[in-house]
Amino acid sequence: MSEDAVPIGRIFLRSLSLAILCFGVGLWWYHGARPGLWKTSVENRLEIPIVEGLPELGTQEKIVWEDRFVSGIETPILSLVLALLLWGLSFLSFRQANP
Repeated sequence: MSEDAVPIGRIFLRSLSLAILCFGVGLWWYHGARPGLWKTSVENRLEIPIVEGLPELGTQEKIVWEDRFVSGIETPILSLVLALLLWGLSFLSFRQANP
């Protein structure tokens, strides 16, 4: 039995699809693995005393918006779709003609 050599293009496409999938899931995990959607700004809540120096008299909340990207569930889904497309393309692109 002789084994056919796997074309280098097929190996490259499959490796690229695995890298894209790992990058997408890793980015999502790094940003907190939120099941929500992408965010381009994040709120920070600060408690400020009503009277300076006397927090026992009461505090109020101040919301400060920070421009920062936080990835949502779209990131791993899009990376999975792109990885599956490349993986499927690896089967179609490098077919060898039968003699």
